[in-house]
This record gives sequence, structure tokens and C-alpha cells, in this order.
Amino acid sequence: YDAMTMRSPFEPTTPSAAPGAGGVRPDSRRNREFLEQFSFDTLKMVGTLSMNGRRYGLVKARDGIVHRVQAGNYLGQNEGRISTIEDSKINVTEIVPDGLGGYMERAAQLALNE
Repeated sequence: YDAMTMRSPFEPTTPSAAPGAGGVRPDSRRNREFLEQFSFDTLKMVGTLSMNGRRYGLVKARDGIVHRVQAGNYLGQNEGRISTIEDSKINVTEIVPDGLGGYMERAAQLALNE
């Protein structure tokens, strides 16, 4: 019987082996940015802007105002942090619950509205 050396399916997994156990967590002490009050699906990319060698994304929120964002800024309600800004999209990494009591990272994008 080959399964004798394997963990019993009736015993709980160790906390270090559980998904999301030692990984990513939202930072509850971080000050929230303005665009974090809006749901990610209500935000729209309307363009980019380059000033002094820096690239910015232009994001229109549900309030009708266009906001300037850069890599490292947060937006959306799932701890979405901007990783890169390209001509046609803004790449974001969100932290979402994994359904098992932990969290996982999820890639998301805001595409240019043409």
C-alpha cells in the first residue's frame, strides 16, 4: 500500500501549508488613497501623461473627475496597487480573500477607453 507514507486526509493541514497562511495580507495601517473608495469596475482609464520623465495614467472615477495616478498608487476596493502604466492599460495587483481565511494576489487591468 503506497499511501501509508502520505498525510491522512482526515487530519487538518498544518498552518504553514494552508493557502495564504504566511503570504500576502492587506495593510490595515496604511492611509487610504482617494481612488480606493471606488469599485474597480467603475474606474475608467482615459489616457496617459508624461511629465519630467515620469509616466502617469489618467483615470476617470464615478464622480466624473479625472485623476492622475502613477506606479505605486492604490485604487479600487481590493488593495489594488498600480504596478505599471502602459499606453493602452494600467496594470494593477489586487489583494483578495482566497476563500480559506487567507489572501492572494490577483492581476487586474484598466484598459484605455476608446
